[in-house]
Amino acid sequence: MKQQINLYLPEFKVEKDPLTVLVMAQVLAVVLAIMIVVSSYEVFTRWQLGTELADLRITLAEETRKTAALDAELSRRSQNVELSNRLDRAEAVLASSQRVRDFLSGAKLGNVSGFSEYFKDLSRAAIDGLSISEFTFTDGGETVTLSGKVADSAMVPRYVANFENGNSPLKTKHFNPSISRPDVEAPFFDFVLSTTSE
Repeated sequence: MKQQINLYLPEFKVEKDPLTVLVMAQVLAVVLAIMIVVSSYEVFTRWQLGTELADLRITLAEETRKTAALDAELSRRSQNVELSNRLDRAEAVLASSQRVRDFLSGAKLGNVSGFSEYFKDLSRAAIDGLSISEFTFTDGGETVTLSGKVADSAMVPRYVANFENGNSPLKTKHFNPSISRPDVEAPFFDFVLSTTSE
């Protein structure tokens, strides 16, 4: 018995190896191309950085030369003792002036407009039979003390009430009166008025 076998059937075809010489050559060519591009980029970057480094070295040399010239100038100037002393004195005066300015700008100086309105109100409030022998303004007019003599103790509150019509800060003050008779037979009373801010 004879049997025929068809050798062209797919089962009998020889399978081709996917890694042929041509495919391997193509892969090798692609890898070489990538390596050449990366190497070229690296060479170009090195060349560019080398140029930049050379420029920076030139700039550094120039700045070093300028610094040396300034150091020489400074040492020449610092050798002038009189100039150094004058500079030290000027700096001390400047520091002192700044301390005074800082103090004045931060300090409460009190009444900077004067006390003329106080005196006007004191004279406008005058009552016959009442005389002021002493007055004191402290803390820039914040505290006022008046002392004197009065014929009748009831005149002191009327005198204080007259301040309400004035223009000075006396009208906003609260007076604490102290009225006493120095002697039982004395024809007058001594009084002291002191204020505190309301």
